[in-house]
Amino acid sequence: MVASITAINLLFAVSLVTALPSSCPRGWIHRGTSCYLFVNDAVDREDWMVAMSYCNSLHAKLVEIETVTEDEFLRLYLLDHKMTGNYWIGMSDIQAEGVWVWTSSQNTPTYSNWNPGQPDNSGKEDCGSLPSWCGFHWNDYPCNMINNFICEKEVMSQEEIVG
Repeated sequence: MVASITAINLLFAVSLVTALPSSCPRGWIHRGTSCYLFVNDAVDREDWMVAMSYCNSLHAKLVEIETVTEDEFLRLYLLDHKMTGNYWIGMSDIQAEGVWVWTSSQNTPTYSNWNPGQPDNSGKEDCGSLPSWCGFHWNDYPCNMINNFICEKEVMSQEEIVG
């Protein structure tokens, strides 16, 4: 009898843990299955490679915008919060000029939202960005420029947070 009560209590505890909502780390924004960190502090702004390394150090990646819904969320978040400047995204054509790929997977984007006339590779522009001057539509930009950036990681379950 005691063993069966213990088993029932254990089963109940496990179901509570798996039923807890998913979460993002403090300071990150939850949307869909992702968490986003908008890095726009003047001290933390970086060139594209350092921004990518920064995100990787957080077990994240530079944001990879895969759908119109994700793109609209990011654009509206940046506009609603009156953010300005350029924001790095995780796309480049560093490997082959004109062949844009997401850096974490090396896959060609199936969705894009380039600003009209972009990408234009004006002055060795090999990294993707979201600049405020064009309403945060995509633009190519020189990778060595210092910019804001957005990190993205998968939503964590409470089990991952707790232990």
